[in-house]
Order: sequence, then C-alpha cells, then structure tokens
Amino acid sequence: MTGRSPLLAGLTHPLNVLALGTSAMAGLVSAWWLFPVGLVVWLIMVLSVARDPSLRMSHEMRRREPLARRLQNRFDRLERSQVSIFNSLASAPPGVARALRPVQAEVKDVVDEAHALCRRMTALENYRLVTESRGDLEAEVHQLDSMIERSQDTITRQEYEESRRALTRRGEKLEAVSTQLDRVEAQLISLSNEMEGIMTEVVRLQAGGSEEAMQGVPALVERLRQERAELLTCHGDRAAPRAAEPIQQT
Repeated sequence: MTGRSPLLAGLTHPLNVLALGTSAMAGLVSAWWLFPVGLVVWLIMVLSVARDPSLRMSHEMRRREPLARRLQNRFDRLERSQVSIFNSLASAPPGVARALRPVQAEVKDVVDEAHALCRRMTALENYRLVTESRGDLEAEVHQLDSMIERSQDTITRQEYEESRRALTRRGEKLEAVSTQLDRVEAQLISLSNEMEGIMTEVVRLQAGGSEEAMQGVPALVERLRQERAELLTCHGDRAAPRAAEPIQQT
C-alpha cells in the first residue's frame, strides 16, 4: 500500500473541493468570470497542499518497499532519525531552518541509499533463511561421508562424492552470504549511531541561532556524504556519490 500521492491529496482535500464547487456555482449563478478566477485560486490551493514537505515525505516513506525483518528493524531506526531531523527543522526559526536545509537533503540521500542497499540484501537474507530451513548442511555432509565410506560400487561412490561437493559448495555460498549480511548489518548499526549523533548536532546548532548553524553545516554535510559514499562503495556499487557542492550561506 503506497497511500495517496501529494497531488491526489491536494485534489481531494475538502477545502479545495469546496473552493472548486463554489467557483463553479459562482460562475453559473453570478458572473461567468468568477469561475476562471476561482479556478486559479483552486489550483493554487491544490499545489500548496501537494507541495507540503511533510506530506511528500510521508508519501515517500509509504512507497518504500518492505524489507526482510532483520534489515527492516535496522532501517526503521534510520528512518526514525530522518523523521526526527525533519520535525526538528520544521519547528526551527526560518533562518535556522534555511541554513540547515542542506543537512536535511543529505540525510534524505543517505536514507534512500541505505534502503536501496537493504532492498538488495533482502534477496540474500531470504536465500539464507530458506537454505537454513532445509536442514543442517553439516549433518548431510557427514552422512554422505559415511555413505561414501561404506559404498563398494564405484559409480555409486562417485555419485555420493559429487553430492558431497555440491553440498560443500552450497555451504560455502551460504557462509559467504551470512558474512556479507553481517557486514551490512554492522554498517547499518554504525550508520544509525552516526545519524543519531547528527540529530543531536542539529538540535545544538538550532539552539545557537542561524549564524552558528551556517558555520556548522559544512561539517555535517561532509559527514553525511562520507556515509553515503561508504554505502555506495563498500558493497561493490559502481555509482558515485553526488559531487561535493559548496554550501551557500545566506
């Protein structure tokens, strides 16, 4: 379930529907030119709702694909940090919020990249769960060893040996998958801690005013870009992080 888009929410907002109906009625019973004027007012009202940052963010969060439980729990913590930073800046004075806007944009990029990574790893986690649910590979290998040792027929022995090699390869693949998942999980935990630290820093900068916020923004942006670069490069992604841009201090 993705929920309503911001545009659809704007079109179906009760006040906007009422404004459209009023415009149509005024054009029919009063003066024809009231309808196009009302239509312009209605369009402005729709766009104001559709461009609401909180509505857009909520819609983006609902659109994110569900992840494997192991990864979903880690990602949820990241998402909570993103929401906390968003809410904190939404209640900040305009000058401070404007100064910290680049931080909010970088946070979104990091969380989106983390979700993309978790989505890729979900397939591996599902493979690991299915493989482990089929039984103990080590016990199957030991059983085949016994069968190979007891076998007197050459062809039968070769079949058992091939089965053992296939099980061994499957075990090695499962071990590699488990190691990769452990590394991703460790990186997500580290990233969550970093995001919570950034949240604390954002609150501190808010308390210091717009001037202090502008001075602290470049360091926060650089930290977030480094985190995103690690997400992109540590797991074989060829995409490059967004090039560093100078922070406009206004």
